[in-house]
Amino acid sequence: MNTMRRVAKQRTYEYLRLTYFVRFLGDAFFYTFLYVFLASLGFGTDKLGLVAALSPFAALLGNIVFQRLAKNLEVNRILMFIFSLVEMSIAFIFFIFPKQPFIFYAIIITCVSTINEPFYSLLDGYSGTYISERNKQYSSMRVMGTLSYVIGPLVGGFLVDNTGAGFQTLFLMSSVFYIITSFLIYYLPKQKIELHIIVPPEEKKKLKIIGKLDLIAYLIFNFFVIGVTVVTDNFFGIYLKTELGITTTQFGYIVAAAIAIEAGVMFLLAVRKNNSFRMPAFSFFFIGTFLLIRPLIIVLNLSPTLTLILSVFRGLAWGYYIVFNVRFLARVVPLKHLTKALLTGLIATTSSRIITSLIIGRTLKYYSYQQIFLCSIFVVIFGMILSMSLAEVDRRKQKKVDMIVPYIEPEKDLN
Repeated sequence: MNTMRRVAKQRTYEYLRLTYFVRFLGDAFFYTFLYVFLASLGFGTDKLGLVAALSPFAALLGNIVFQRLAKNLEVNRILMFIFSLVEMSIAFIFFIFPKQPFIFYAIIITCVSTINEPFYSLLDGYSGTYISERNKQYSSMRVMGTLSYVIGPLVGGFLVDNTGAGFQTLFLMSSVFYIITSFLIYYLPKQKIELHIIVPPEEKKKLKIIGKLDLIAYLIFNFFVIGVTVVTDNFFGIYLKTELGITTTQFGYIVAAAIAIEAGVMFLLAVRKNNSFRMPAFSFFFIGTFLLIRPLIIVLNLSPTLTLILSVFRGLAWGYYIVFNVRFLARVVPLKHLTKALLTGLIATTSSRIITSLIIGRTLKYYSYQQIFLCSIFVVIFGMILSMSLAEVDRRKQKKVDMIVPYIEPEKDLN
């Protein structure tokens, strides 16, 4: 044990990369196949929609609560250790108690959603503090998580189809990775740095949204496009299994390929100065267009082969959005309000996910996937047009201001 503690202290950067890799593997084996697993138990789309609505609400609530509890990095470390043990226990419960009533899964999934997302906020806070003092690259840590989400679906889908235990194998593996994560977290070196810093009075002002067309456009896009397509992605996996008869192995291939493309886009945007972020209307168009691929696949009722090939290009949209999300906000709001802006965007997305999950889950009992997803396409297009229009109006207005007052130095761009 002393050896483990010494390695963690002397090679903390590599140790953190390993922690990200193992932790994300646990999630990849558990969450990637969760809705497909529930559908395999015979639960209707209305019940799946309820779970899909409860999860983001619980995650948002957990983020708000645990961010207030995280007073310093040592508290972070303790909370992460506890969270890992809880998630290990839940994954193991899924393993030893198969085929339970719906209420059993609804309660457990809601509870685990409360701590899953906050775990990453706490881990990012710990890692960010460490690397900021040592000029290390944060992206090389998170890329380990991306690698896990490529490996997890590839291996997981194959295990479900080729082992007698099926999905139970995934839950067992997930619990193993969670217990390893708790072990790694336990030996993380202590960092005695307070997270609660006294904020000057001028930085306690509220984030102003009224009158900021670019920010309003962003929130509309999050609500009508991002939130809706997150939900349609959840039901897309169920459609593949129940309607097209695609194997779990093939489903794993789709997820892995999409995430690999997503990672490639993120890498390209990270190493290049992308001026398109100065034209948010184009970004909204690009992201929305590729997010429409999966709903269009269902509406057109394409063959399984074309479905497998085309659906992976969803990764282009998500890779772009992940980078755009922070860079765009960092340019349109003061840095002191960046966290508030991100949280506001998250609230818009979460609200949409809750509403859309309940609507789609319920209406699929009475209408076909083609009809429901056609409606979702119209909603997404409406959101794209509205957000693009507002963003373009704001850009042209700003351009006129720059022409009238050419000598005012613009705010430094963070792209």
